[in-house]
Amino acid sequence: MSAATTPKTNGRVQSEGSESRASHSLKRLAEGLGPPSDATASGNHQRRRRTILACDVCRSRRTRCDGRRPRCSSCLQSDSVCIYRPTPAPTPSKLEREISTIKESLDHITRLLSYRVEKLQHQSSHILDAESEPVPSQQDSEPDFPFMTLRTRSMMIIIGVDKDFANFLVNMERADISRLASSRGSGLLVLQYQRAVNALVAFSERIHIWYPILHPGFSDQFFQSITGSFHNSTDNCLALLVAAIGSLAETDSALAAIEARPDAPYIESAVAMLPTVLAECTLRSLQCLVYFSIYYCCLLKPCQAHDYALMASFKAQNLFKSQLYMDDPENLELVRRAFWATLLIESELNVHFDLAESGIWKLDNHIPLPDSHETWDFAATASPEMPTSPESVISVGASSDEMRLYFMAEIAMRRMLHRCTISISTTSNGRFIYAPIVAAELELQLEQWHAVLPEHLRFDKHSDSVDRNESATAGFLQVQYHACKASIYWPAVYQAIESSEADIALLPHCRKFFDSYVNFIESATFTVQRCLPNSWTLYASIFIISMAALKAANTPCLRSTMPSQVIQCFHLASDVFQVIGDVSPSLSALQHIFNDRISMLHTG
Repeated sequence: MSAATTPKTNGRVQSEGSESRASHSLKRLAEGLGPPSDATASGNHQRRRRTILACDVCRSRRTRCDGRRPRCSSCLQSDSVCIYRPTPAPTPSKLEREISTIKESLDHITRLLSYRVEKLQHQSSHILDAESEPVPSQQDSEPDFPFMTLRTRSMMIIIGVDKDFANFLVNMERADISRLASSRGSGLLVLQYQRAVNALVAFSERIHIWYPILHPGFSDQFFQSITGSFHNSTDNCLALLVAAIGSLAETDSALAAIEARPDAPYIESAVAMLPTVLAECTLRSLQCLVYFSIYYCCLLKPCQAHDYALMASFKAQNLFKSQLYMDDPENLELVRRAFWATLLIESELNVHFDLAESGIWKLDNHIPLPDSHETWDFAATASPEMPTSPESVISVGASSDEMRLYFMAEIAMRRMLHRCTISISTTSNGRFIYAPIVAAELELQLEQWHAVLPEHLRFDKHSDSVDRNESATAGFLQVQYHACKASIYWPAVYQAIESSEADIALLPHCRKFFDSYVNFIESATFTVQRCLPNSWTLYASIFIISMAALKAANTPCLRSTMPSQVIQCFHLASDVFQVIGDVSPSLSALQHIFNDRISMLHTG
């Protein structure tokens, strides 16, 4: 993907002004749930050199001042009193003034939403804590609300499986170590240049778009590594991980990649350098750990991916605490991006499995969002043939607005999922009941998130079919949007299931759940094939939301609200599991259970 001043997406050229406004709005929407970014950010994409202000003595003598503190070299030699005038505050640019205005507007909206939710909490007998995790710990006392996740015990009871089903799946994944290391290599890395370049192109197009954490000059580093000797270093480990992940992304499907294992020679050499990665506390070592996690995500190994995400999280937290890059804005920005990538990965994997947590969310309000610094972008020559030498490859360091905007949109979505309440209240006897007015507030927040998406990410939320020309990133945001909608209205369905009745006021909300499920399945079954790093979590979400819809479809009082497309969506969900085969023990178990339940629906 090449960088341009006016980026092209889906055949459309974005206007620079509208894209800039969308960028600012999206950034502040995410920041509206947290603090504004710090002053290290800049509105333009050019490096700024630090201005050195001369001390009063050097000013009076008209001599050059090196700006050293507390005394410059000249004053030190002459034993003079070295005094610096206060640094004047820089005049804010037009872009910075626009961002400030949008920040104030969105902060005002956020305060209004918070006030409304607090008012609703006071009116209801009890509303779940707005700052709590969306999924309670398995150690929390029963009863717990049946959130649509694998780790929620009460939900497992509702769909008719063992309440410790999630732990069973984790144990299955831990026991399956067949893909953790490959014995196909000889121990000596024999690298084919053309294959490495193909892997780099695939990595750029299908992986880096999700987690843009590489530095602008990475292409040069990559070619130096693959054309030189692979000595033990984090730079070489990073290049090998990119080649390994890119070779997996290059294949037609996850199943084909896992069966062929084109990554084997790269990952074996990268694993051999892991001790160096763990020993260092540097940006490169952090990037390596993030990519180890992404690598295992691509192999559909969620537990191992989570292990490396934890290591990356602790590495990132230590880098921030040590302030190693505080005087290096470019590398500090890359550390921040690696932090946010780690937070997204760890959060996504923790949705369905009750795994250890690194405490990364404690820094959520303290780490600025991705900024306008350049990130890596890769563009091959216009020739249909792959470049045959490093000189025939164009490496472009650009703002990469499309990747950065998606990154911010995903962070904003994750923050909403982490912070918002669910649309329920409880009666005096502890029974959960649906709270439609809270559901309306949650949906309002979701609609505001969608409204500020830039055009190349703004999917058609009312479309009856999936746009096949839509970008993979827009498709994934669409999946999350409809999954959130289904979660908002699931409590209405749950109330009807528990009471075996639904009055006229409740039925429209149950219908909204079914409509959201249809939209979710149509988008998820298409997107899961194009989103390799998030494939496992997408499959797990398809399973659990479909199982909830199956339970609702088998509830007599809800059948009048179920549209005809729901049955077709059950078949779509079943078919998408067939594609993955038996390469994942946990997904195979989910597939068998879901197929059994569909057959019961047909015979019932």
